[in-house]
Amino acid sequence: MNEPSHANFDGHEHVIRVRYAECDQMGVLHHGNYAAFLEEARTEALRDQGFAYRDLETEGVFFVVAKMSTRYMKPIRYDDLVTVRTVVERFTRTRIDHLYELLVDRELKATATTTLACVGRDGKPMVMPDRIWSIQQTARKRRRDRDAR
Repeated sequence: MNEPSHANFDGHEHVIRVRYAECDQMGVLHHGNYAAFLEEARTEALRDQGFAYRDLETEGVFFVVAKMSTRYMKPIRYDDLVTVRTVVERFTRTRIDHLYELLVDRELKATATTTLACVGRDGKPMVMPDRIWSIQQTARKRRRDRDAR
């Protein structure tokens, strides 16, 4: 994901405007706020698939960040409209790996990855519900069919 994959992009896009409170004294998005941007984009991607994270939590299903990495390439500034592209890279019954691109005016500013673990209320790993698994399997099949053409 070193360059934006505009032509082959197959994921979710979410736009976030950078607020003043999220910036350092130079007007640059503080590195600590990237995690919140990724979380918001990830949550909206899940919502677009028909799942509200709040409802999953009520059912005792939690996705916790087990690993996160961010590569900062160019500054994102106050009032920028940031497009966060989220792609599921790997999906198993107990974890989800995401790739992210953060763009401003179609220019790549940062990339990131996260690994989420599916856990229960007790914090122990659990198998994710079938309805989430089946939606991801359908999406994976659609991508394979499209790529085969």
